[in-house]
Parts: sequence; C-alpha cells; structure tokens
Amino acid sequence: MIREYLRYDLSFFKYPDQELQMTGNTFSDREFQIIKLIESGMSSDQIAEKLFVRTFTINTHRRNILDKTGKAHISEVIYELKKKGLL
Repeated sequence: MIREYLRYDLSFFKYPDQELQMTGNTFSDREFQIIKLIESGMSSDQIAEKLFVRTFTINTHRRNILDKTGKAHISEVIYELKKKGLL
C-alpha cells in the first residue's frame, strides 16, 4: 500500500523544462501562471477571482516566488524573466 501511495504521490511532480532551468529558479506551473498574470497588470484579488482561489493563496505564491529568487519585489522577478526572454 505504501508503494502505491508513493507512486501516486510522485506522479504530481514535474521536471523543469530547459526554459525554466534557464531562469536559475524552478517555479511551479502555478507560480509561473501567477507571474504572467501579475505582469499583465492584475492584482492579487483579481488573480484569485480568475483562478478560483483565495487571495491568501495568491499572496502565498507571491511570497514563495520572492523566496525562491531572493528578490524584494515581484517587479524585479518580472524584469529578470523579461530580460532573459522568458516572459
């Protein structure tokens, strides 16, 4: 039973593709989706409504993105991704 559980659980993990590896950071699909929506000018409230989640969840993703990148503001992350041609 444990073996089945592990196989099922590991199926949710995705290996980063080459484009994602070039960023120097590994963002989840959801984090990258949120970055794109922020870049388009949407607020956390608007993103939460669009993705059918709570604003708290969006803010947690934003915080995780900043933690992964070591940046102080999401605009710095967007700038770096644009500079590398990933946005």
